[in-house]
Amino acid sequence: MESLILGKSSIRALSGLILTLISTAANAANPHYVFAHYMVCFASYGATLQGYEQDIRDAQAAGIDGFALDEGAYDDPTQPYYNNNIALMYNAAEQLNTGFKLFFSVELTNTASIVDMISTYAGRTNTLRYQNKVVVSTFGQNSLNWSEGVFAPLEKKGISVFFVPHFWPNPVQELPTYQDGVGILQTYSNILNGLFWFGAAGLPSQLVDCNSNYNLAVHQNHKLFMASVSPHYWGWGQYTIGRRYFEFDGGEGTVTQWQGIIASQPDWVEITTWNDFNESTYISPVINPSQYEPQLATPFRYSHNGFLELSKQYISLYKTGQQQISLTNDALFYFYRTHSTNLVASDTNDPPVTWLIGDVADVIYNTLFLTAPAQLVVVSGTNSVTNSLAAGVQQVRTPFSAGAQSFTLIRNGVTVLYAPGPPILSQIVNYDYFPASGFAYGLLPPTDVRIGNP
Repeated sequence: MESLILGKSSIRALSGLILTLISTAANAANPHYVFAHYMVCFASYGATLQGYEQDIRDAQAAGIDGFALDEGAYDDPTQPYYNNNIALMYNAAEQLNTGFKLFFSVELTNTASIVDMISTYAGRTNTLRYQNKVVVSTFGQNSLNWSEGVFAPLEKKGISVFFVPHFWPNPVQELPTYQDGVGILQTYSNILNGLFWFGAAGLPSQLVDCNSNYNLAVHQNHKLFMASVSPHYWGWGQYTIGRRYFEFDGGEGTVTQWQGIIASQPDWVEITTWNDFNESTYISPVINPSQYEPQLATPFRYSHNGFLELSKQYISLYKTGQQQISLTNDALFYFYRTHSTNLVASDTNDPPVTWLIGDVADVIYNTLFLTAPAQLVVVSGTNSVTNSLAAGVQQVRTPFSAGAQSFTLIRNGVTVLYAPGPPILSQIVNYDYFPASGFAYGLLPPTDVRIGNP
């Protein structure tokens, strides 16, 4: 019988295979779900059955497993659209029959209404259940009498809840520490099955740290942790605090957050948000939100499809337990504001943006997935910059100028990818710190190119 002798490279390969198999088995037993926070007050494609079906198709195409429905005013007779929209969303999910899940992120203050809402939908096919319990989350609502006011009445109806809330630390702060997480777990240990951290107002590195803090605290207490990922943040309507804007550095912020998620391996992830158009955190790929939501003021006119498409790559890594993107085709993503921070709006009733957090520069951000070395040509107004790039995941920053914008990927003298972006303005009527984004894919052969429209 011959001896089996393995070299170092073979041992490394075998070890990698074993780790992959272990990770795959663990993920099958405890799936890594990815959800997106859905503001029921808005509807990306209009509050119709077909509109919600499109939302669900968009989300599932990116690897998202369900929506956390932030209902806001379910019990308010002056705002009946909340109830109607929730019913339409459930009907859309059931009609599609693709396994898409829904659960509530409670913002109500009336416990009787919470009980009514949860019990109304607890038995529906697409309601998210975990450990044979109905999953419920929150955005705040620490002070409610959850045990006696919500869970006890639901138990009488035969409904058990798996409770994963976002509770504010005491004192309230948007960027909590490890000790904040410990404090919440100790204070509410009798009602928590897990803990969610809703992170948006912070720089990407800060959001990574907060997720890590909570992940450690929650797992030390043997509970489930749902982390968050935010594509971008501009408090468009926060006039009393300077309409604060956080610089996420385009796709760099998205990659930074997902790399933190992949490294720390929280149980679940919730993207904040799918469609909160008022605070710019939306990741819905709808081209023009104001087309379907006429009450939205300008400048809601740029798609965030680049954020979703870029996230799609990392969602797959997180859910499969892999660490590195497999570069089977080239991809180009762009992100930028469409005017300089130096411009003054002609509409004097539009307050300026005075609270800028991070290194806010007049810059175009490109993220690229390259299967081989190539050149990226960025044309911004009258300026043109050529970047020679190695294979792999690359990040490029280019100062922008007013005028037309375009991005061309060239390899061996042949154009592989091309994406035009919306123009950067030299004059503005209103302040617009919503980013434009888009993407282009090159699939073999190189002439087969898909472009994400701006």
